[in-house]
Amino acid sequence: MRISLNWLRELVDISIAPEELAETLTMAGFEVEDIEDRRPWAEGVVLGKIVAIEQHPNADKLRVCQVDVGREEALNIVCGAPNARADIYVPVAVVGTFLSQIDLKIKPAKLRGVPSEGMICSLAELGLAKESAGIHIFELENPELGSDIRPLLALDDVILDLTATANRADALSMVGVAREVAALTGANLRIPAAADVAIQGKESPNLTVEISESEGCPIYMGTAIEGVKIAPSPAWLQQRLQAAGVRPINNVVDVTNYILLEWGQPLHAFDRDRLQSFTGTQDINIGVRFANSGESFKTLDGQNRNLQAQNLLITASDKPVALAGVMGGEDTEVHDGTQNLVLEAAIFDQATIRRSARAQGLRSESSIRYERGVNQAALTTAGNRAVALILELAGGAATVQKTASSGADDLSFSRSIELRLDRVNLVLGKLKRGETGASKYLEPEEVKNILTALGCEILPAAKERVFTITIPPYRYRDLEREIDLIEEIGRLHGFNNFL
Repeated sequence: MRISLNWLRELVDISIAPEELAETLTMAGFEVEDIEDRRPWAEGVVLGKIVAIEQHPNADKLRVCQVDVGREEALNIVCGAPNARADIYVPVAVVGTFLSQIDLKIKPAKLRGVPSEGMICSLAELGLAKESAGIHIFELENPELGSDIRPLLALDDVILDLTATANRADALSMVGVAREVAALTGANLRIPAAADVAIQGKESPNLTVEISESEGCPIYMGTAIEGVKIAPSPAWLQQRLQAAGVRPINNVVDVTNYILLEWGQPLHAFDRDRLQSFTGTQDINIGVRFANSGESFKTLDGQNRNLQAQNLLITASDKPVALAGVMGGEDTEVHDGTQNLVLEAAIFDQATIRRSARAQGLRSESSIRYERGVNQAALTTAGNRAVALILELAGGAATVQKTASSGADDLSFSRSIELRLDRVNLVLGKLKRGETGASKYLEPEEVKNILTALGCEILPAAKERVFTITIPPYRYRDLEREIDLIEEIGRLHGFNNFL
């Protein structure tokens, strides 16, 4: 997973250098495969404004721009971008700038006989896109001309490419990585607050949710949202996604991807009107079942898929509309004209999604997370946070929210484990000698501090030097036995600190 340090610092108070953080994470079992330092990418590129533009006298496809970059005189820059026009704010690489991503140093030049004193840049030339149709245009009000454009494009950032072990599902989210960094460094943690979403409780649309396969889907939450306006996402959201390697699409789809990255909770947005047209009814009856023999439907990637018995489906009036936990369907996708939504937030069984994805030869960011295990206790928080962001960025109102569950009394995924301090020291051994020359074992308080930092609750058991450890739900999947806790203690204290 690609971790933006700027985003991470909003969740946990860290000031250490990227290289030190990468070393800390790697020593703790989270291998950092690459450090992408974006700060040099656009060094010397400043904010400019095209104040005048005219046709190049000797080239039909070139124009001559007068660009104000906060100096006494405007720069004369020849530009071939079709979207160049007067009164727009643009990134300008002035003479002397080195664009490292395209290996180009800007020098004074003459283009078809006209002097050019810089270059107006596209996102591709700044390393933020594989290709661009034209120069980048900033939507700003009264900015400081000549200022560094890196903060405007989130290029004042460092990206860590982090690989977690298969048992650490929590590490496939920014919140999970922030928890780990806080535990390793002792820094303060700031988890995004759960959003309060007002559900209007309208009778229309009539939304029902029914789970036929409770083992494959223990809980499903559907929220109807009316009156949205599809548009490009704001710059901050697009930049967050781009830093994570995700292509921005529109404000609604981008919110679902943002929450997936933030919480590790996959979501899917259906076009409500397309659901109704597809099923031929005004009622929206969402179901979860396995595929029947001979069924097929087209996924978002345009592939017509012949379904197999192990494929878990989301249905509308019993017609397949999504491959559960893997990919949505083309017939009900959100598009530029979408006005009404049904937002899905659900928990799907790990093994079920793994079998379903393999049967279709299809893996997605959603299936990768479901296969490892999603934190069910955060479902409502993530789902409602997505609803709140959609309402903020796309408008509209949440009218109906329906939840169906397996009926189990406890869906929080929490457990308690007995931990014997003598067993901890027997397995981990003595600490390396300190300045006094004396070797010693971990003290009970040290053990408790480590487990508390991991989010565990510690209660004394009936026996001396024995504790009952309550595992937080986001570590339910990998902390199952006493030896797992001992491994965590050794990992956070540092295995290299034991004899």
